[in-house]
Amino acid sequence: MGGFTWTIGMAAMLVVILIAAMILAFVLAAGERRREQKDPTSLMRVTQIVAVVWAGVSAVGALVTLLFILLSPTVSITMPIQSFWPELPSQVRAEPTEATRVSGGFDSVTLDVAGLNPAARITWAISQVAAWLVPASIAALVAVACSHLLSGRGFAPVVARMASVSAVCVTAGGTLAQVFGDIAGSVASSQVFEVTGRSWKDIPGIEDPFAAWVPQANLLITFPFWPIAAGLGLAALAAFFRYGSRLQRDVTGLV
Repeated sequence: MGGFTWTIGMAAMLVVILIAAMILAFVLAAGERRREQKDPTSLMRVTQIVAVVWAGVSAVGALVTLLFILLSPTVSITMPIQSFWPELPSQVRAEPTEATRVSGGFDSVTLDVAGLNPAARITWAISQVAAWLVPASIAALVAVACSHLLSGRGFAPVVARMASVSAVCVTAGGTLAQVFGDIAGSVASSQVFEVTGRSWKDIPGIEDPFAAWVPQANLLITFPFWPIAAGLGLAALAAFFRYGSRLQRDVTGLV
């Protein structure tokens, strides 16, 4: 019998299942409490608890992902390839279905790679950790805001500062996750698919088996704009909280 292999994908799936189970449990508990006690703050408390759990699980997920990528012999990494579709030998026939491919093919693949160089491994680790920490920063903001709302200090200065921190984290983290992930994937694509020499025996119906059956390396780096938009939204929210904090101080002074 083969040994059990624990992968990053399996760990991520477990984390998602745990989050879903916790959220469901908290929602059901809050609904029951609200029916029994008619507590108007129950939804806010549930939101706070879910946000804390969300931030904690995201932080743990980031740490686990970092350790897996840096210490595991193989790395599961997504890499770009030149548009590819395998070519069958000319003597091979297949009965077409109602829908048939006209053009196009695969533009990226996800592979478990051994021997990935340290630069690509570290860059990929940074991108994956950043992807975990973006939702963690938002969850931390929600938890802090709920805590101060429950205590009657919804416009506390710390909420505005937390919103500003979240704006920076979302903008920087979202950009790092995309750009560093693309850089690492492009490096891995070059390492995996580029070869130093080619040779083969004649294969009937196939002129070049490498072109027919092996994807070609590709360089693809994209810059995302959604982190900037999300960061601006959170920055505007921080400004709103700062303005509310000043109004709250002025009203307190008048009273």
